Parts: sequence; structure tokens; C-alpha cells
Amino acid sequence: MKLLYIEDQPVNARVLSLFVEKLWGDYLSSVETAEESFELLINEDFDLIYMDINLPKMNGLEAVRHIKNQLNLKDIPIIVISANTNEKVISEAIESGCQGYLKKPVRIDELKRLTEEALKIN
Repeated sequence: MKLLYIEDQPVNARVLSLFVEKLWGDYLSSVETAEESFELLINEDFDLIYMDINLPKMNGLEAVRHIKNQLNLKDIPIIVISANTNEKVISEAIESGCQGYLKKPVRIDELKRLTEEALKIN
């Protein structure tokens, strides 16, 4: 699996990287801004994106819409990972085309379940 995490806090990216390595033995690519991810997404094929909401400059929901519409990557699954527990924000994420919403701190069992559902892995 080729996974990307868009997260501006290196500690959070490292924790998720350890989870991904433990669960599937895969490497997690990460960038700190939405803008950094766009070039990466144009040049590389990822199976799934994990997206923080509170990013510098462009926020995560704007980034989701950009990825789905401007980059025309409508089929790539995106799972939001955020400390924001506002139901309106969660609804907006799902309406924007995200396959799931994980609340921080991330629980490894929830990460596994949502990722495998999004990628249709048994």
C-alpha cells in the first residue's frame, strides 16, 4: 500500500507512521502542508490519503476539495484525522468526499478498520 499523511505536527505523523508499519508493514509518506501534497499527488500514485483539518495556509477540507476536483483524483480514498470533534466539521468532511473521520488521539483499531474499509481489504 502507498499511503500519504498530510499533517503539520511531526509527532502525529510519526505516531501514525508507526501504526501503519505495525499494521501492514508499509511505509507512510508525509508532508506538512496541503500545498506540498499536490505536487506529490500529481507525480505519484497513492492508495489512500490521511488528512489533518487544521493545516497552515489551506485547511484540510479545502485540500480535500482541491484533490477531488482540481487534481481530478475523485477515486482516491481520504480519511480525515483531526482533534476537531465538531459534528458540523465531521459532516462537511464526509460531504466533501472523505471515506471516514478519525478523532485524535488515533486508536490503532479504528485506524485499521477505517483504512481497510476504505481500501476494501478483508
